[in-house]
Amino acid sequence: MKKILAILSALIIFSVTGCGDLSTAVDNVKKDAAAQVKETASEVKETAEKIEQKATAVTNGGQSSQQVAEKFSLGGIYPGMTLDEVKNIFGEPSAQHDNEEFIFANGVVVDVDEHSNVVEEIKTHQAGVKTGAGVEVGMTEQNLIDACGAADYVENEGGKVEHKYNSADRLFKMEFEIRNGQISEIKIQLDD
Repeated sequence: MKKILAILSALIIFSVTGCGDLSTAVDNVKKDAAAQVKETASEVKETAEKIEQKATAVTNGGQSSQQVAEKFSLGGIYPGMTLDEVKNIFGEPSAQHDNEEFIFANGVVVDVDEHSNVVEEIKTHQAGVKTGAGVEVGMTEQNLIDACGAADYVENEGGKVEHKYNSADRLFKMEFEIRNGQISEIKIQLDD
């Protein structure tokens, strides 16, 4: 339809301006067509963004990406944050190894990509730092199930039980190591 309008515009301009000014008429038609294409592209982009937002909400069980990240957090931090954002919450690390592993005073260990400084994994063996669901080291296996529901996968290996959860969008995974009926480690990471 828009092509037909462009052709009609060209014919009208051609008939009004005469044969001598054909290049001006063609330039005007090109400008009109370019403006229409730009407007259509903007509408398509806007529609695509709305569809992406709805798809993300459906994939995440109606939760926003921020809500999913908060659920898969430890002490208010989650994979995908920058190291600077973590420092704003936890303060400066008490130790670090190879510019990739940072240990904070609260016992949280943060692994980052050394090139981008983006958090890839968070873990702790110490009580006192809770997940977004309120789970912390030292709680019982039943406390974990009550707070987070049944795990997506449970692995039992030599006295160690691991409960593994994945976010619906497959962006995050969270693992709880259970020893002697109690949580001994919590690990949250970007899902590869």
